[in-house]
Amino acid sequence: MKKILTTILAASMMLAGTSVFAQNIAVEAGFGLSSTKFDIPLLPKTADLYGGTLGISYEIPLVDNTIGFAPGIQFGYFTGGNVNLPFDLGSASFSESYLAVPLDLNLHFALSEDMKVLVFAGPTVDFGLTSRVKQKESGAEYDIYDGALKDLTKYTRYDVLVGGGLGLDVMDAVRFTVRYDYGVINRNSGSTSSLIKIHSSQLKLGVGFLF
Repeated sequence: MKKILTTILAASMMLAGTSVFAQNIAVEAGFGLSSTKFDIPLLPKTADLYGGTLGISYEIPLVDNTIGFAPGIQFGYFTGGNVNLPFDLGSASFSESYLAVPLDLNLHFALSEDMKVLVFAGPTVDFGLTSRVKQKESGAEYDIYDGALKDLTKYTRYDVLVGGGLGLDVMDAVRFTVRYDYGVINRNSGSTSSLIKIHSSQLKLGVGFLF
């Protein structure tokens, strides 16, 4: 009997020590701006797209009540109806979809029993699925992953973004976040990569549910 009581007490202490992480799973939708900057000498261009992401993450406790590691997976889709493309390709509608794997370090700070502040940061690995363009004048459609941005410029599917943000957890049930990420990889992997650099960035507002 004494052994059983000791076991129950130890389990209770473990659960109490990880109360902040009672809801380890987060399902979140994000909405915002995705910008792709074409850094061309004397003729820089930026394609601003609007859309969102839907994903899930699982938080692994590292330090009781304070720090956790939260890997996840997301699907993103962004589009713009009037984007001025580089290389004299003119105005076009432009859309991108991708899969992303965020690898965040989370810091939790309790404001009250029902409200907690979340500070998070880390890299996100992106893999592009589609990047479709439809020129307004000619009506031509193509995927720029296939080399439509001229033969000397190859738009790579892969990117690594670094960033972070702030969040607010309410009653261990709902999470609100704001996040900014910047792509550190030059997405021009063609022969002009040293001259023409292509970088992506994202600013998102998110809302999610904790389980």
